Amino acid sequence: MPSRKTFSIESEVNMLRRWRKALGSIAVLAIIGAGSLVAQQPPDTILYNGKIITVDDPGVNGNLGTTAQAIAVREGKIVAVGANTAVRQLAGNSTKSYDLKGRTVIPALAATHDHPTDWDPLNPYIVKKVVSDDLIIERFLEDPPDQQLQKFPRVLDEAVQKAKPGQWIRISMLFGRGYRWGDEISGFLGRQINKQMLDMAAPNNPVIVRAGFVGMLANQKAMDAVKKFYGGEFEKFEQIDSPVTKQMEQRGYCAVCYREFEQDVMYPAATLREIYRLGLSWWAGYGLGMNGSNMYTAGAMTAYDSLDRKGEMAIRLPWTYFWPERKDFGLDPYFRAFVVSMKDRGSDYFWLNGAIPSDYGRNCTTLPGTSPEVKQSEGACRFDPDSPVGKLNTQVMYEFIKSGGRYAGAHMVGDKEIDYVLDIIERASKDAGMTPDQVRDKRHTWDHLGLNPRPDQIPRIKNLGMVMGGWDISIWEGDGQQFLKDYGEQALQWMIPRKSLLEAGIRQSIEIDRPLGYTDLTFFTVLHTAITRKDKDGVVITPTQSVSREVILKSATLSGAYYAEKEKILGSLETGKLADLTVLDRDYLTIPVDDIPNIRTIMTMVGGKIVHLVPSLAREFGIQPVGAQVELGGPASKW
Repeated sequence: MPSRKTFSIESEVNMLRRWRKALGSIAVLAIIGAGSLVAQQPPDTILYNGKIITVDDPGVNGNLGTTAQAIAVREGKIVAVGANTAVRQLAGNSTKSYDLKGRTVIPALAATHDHPTDWDPLNPYIVKKVVSDDLIIERFLEDPPDQQLQKFPRVLDEAVQKAKPGQWIRISMLFGRGYRWGDEISGFLGRQINKQMLDMAAPNNPVIVRAGFVGMLANQKAMDAVKKFYGGEFEKFEQIDSPVTKQMEQRGYCAVCYREFEQDVMYPAATLREIYRLGLSWWAGYGLGMNGSNMYTAGAMTAYDSLDRKGEMAIRLPWTYFWPERKDFGLDPYFRAFVVSMKDRGSDYFWLNGAIPSDYGRNCTTLPGTSPEVKQSEGACRFDPDSPVGKLNTQVMYEFIKSGGRYAGAHMVGDKEIDYVLDIIERASKDAGMTPDQVRDKRHTWDHLGLNPRPDQIPRIKNLGMVMGGWDISIWEGDGQQFLKDYGEQALQWMIPRKSLLEAGIRQSIEIDRPLGYTDLTFFTVLHTAITRKDKDGVVITPTQSVSREVILKSATLSGAYYAEKEKILGSLETGKLADLTVLDRDYLTIPVDDIPNIRTIMTMVGGKIVHLVPSLAREFGIQPVGAQVELGGPASKW
């Protein structure tokens, strides 16, 4: 075939005429738009005889756009979408064509707030593959809570006996396949299992005990190793909101400092890199083509950067900067300018998507609470300008927004915190001289929406052009019943108010924010909760805030790409976009709503490459199954 330089205009026109006859004028225009090189060569892959939900309508609504039968891919991009006959006529001798036999295809799912850096080390399938006892003594407890507590001393003793002096020991206490034991197991740490116990049992080994979500207990030897790693910087760490503090050293317990212990100190760089490589592949097994995350440690950042540079990332990971140990960095004009200017830099697999320059929000709310104890448990707002902590956070956030930064990736629960954050964004943007359109182009975000926004905050959010996340998994876990108990019925109207945001024309994405790898939950569990607002006990929380399955699918695909500022190349199945798609084992649009959690992802393609393929479909296609969920013996290996 002639090269691009020698390919004549006449021959290109003749080819386009042939394609026009096969596809019709609209399809030809789409192919021309993808570039003349595409027109010279046949597709690499064609999927046909499917129900392809393109999500090519850009509106903030439940319109999923065109439904097609076939899709053609070349060099990682979509080159045609349409009817079977038209698309299949594009095939050449080297084109691989696969019959979908009526199966449903959707754009690859795009989660926007998760912590794969935290969850992959909790995945027994991955850790047991990567980590041997010669490196780190890793043990997983997966029994019911009482049995885990009973077994713990024996497991700890066995690990200590096995370990060489100075060798790390980690014991992970998981919440079960149904993910229902969190309260019980988390309650063990610092109480029945405490720092003194670990110090006595393992005086010569660093030991950490990890709960199956957040929460970690460490002995003194482990703490000493972390302090040694950070050296003099440890003394400069923020002592109020930093995960690693002197108070933590005394108690041995922290909520999220496992990040520093595991990612920067315990795991060698090559080991962490391999855990994350397999982790990205594992997430592809849930239908994900993208999974956004804050990047909390140097170790994690280095691992993903290495994977990206070597082309070993199965899915895309937009990341946000957050280093709570040193909020004062945000006061340095040079550092601030660096973070702002690096946004969107990177590859199509790993790029900086924004920052949390100082802090995220807490649970403080304007709701009165049903008791004084409820209000006391909220803690102080982190952006209250009248408190020392809030004053620093406000100053850093103000300077960041004024400098042109994008606020993204932030955990936000209480509505009172939202008042402060909106004030900062509006004031800093005005002081910077930004026009309304310039502010909207930033697409500032926050996530979770635990008790926010209030109805009166929604117009301000809309005016700023913000895009929201959504923590629907918290409904499934039962937070709605707890909010009802603590604050009354009003709280439930503010809990992830998807219907109110939709009616205001505000884009919303979908979050995961839980360690799915060792559970039977999937991303479709999250989508089902967003649609039905049912918790794990079947209780429906504020049905007036429910939205349709079509709306939620759009939130989980196109709006996720919009959140990541990649909607021009991701989020829908359109000519010219990157070929990220997912094949399902049943029809998302027509099955009973309560069957949605049972959907299985049987294939995921990212950038034109099949990164997850279950054995049954692989046999039909005549190719090998692929992906960590299959290769490591996860449930998908039996599908």
